[in-house]
Amino acid sequence: MTITAYKPRPTKFTGVIERAGWRLKVYEITCGKPLDRAAFERALPLVDAALPQPPEQRRRDGGRYGVGFVIFHEGATKQYTVLAWWDSDNELLLRVFVREPDIGAGEWRSARGHESICIWDLEVIWFERNAWVEMMLPIGDSCGVHAYLQRVTDAVASSRT
Repeated sequence: MTITAYKPRPTKFTGVIERAGWRLKVYEITCGKPLDRAAFERALPLVDAALPQPPEQRRRDGGRYGVGFVIFHEGATKQYTVLAWWDSDNELLLRVFVREPDIGAGEWRSARGHESICIWDLEVIWFERNAWVEMMLPIGDSCGVHAYLQRVTDAVASSRT
């Protein structure tokens, strides 16, 4: 079995979008070819359906603040949309959607079997974990949410060049 050598992939923050009442940071990761933004836009109805309602909720076991992030990853053979949102104060819930552009109509679907996040996605997830710890856990209110949404992975993108 041959293992492909790791090579950094360009990663960039592209803004915050509102979906189903949630505020989501958006990141793009590319693998030697431009990201097909129109194709990734077609994954957004799956994102909307996966996000729990209501976006903000205080519960005995913690809270939900209506924030998270999406990674649009233009992979070597497939496209991946990784949805992540914060719940129960310190839990990160994930959903992965996949599109195989070269097969059939190339419709988006939920990940199956061996399909999941990868090492490039983990770099963004690690950054977001640290942003959550630093911006939200000490404060735990709307001021923390604002600070969290402002913290983006510019450092990740610049460390790859």
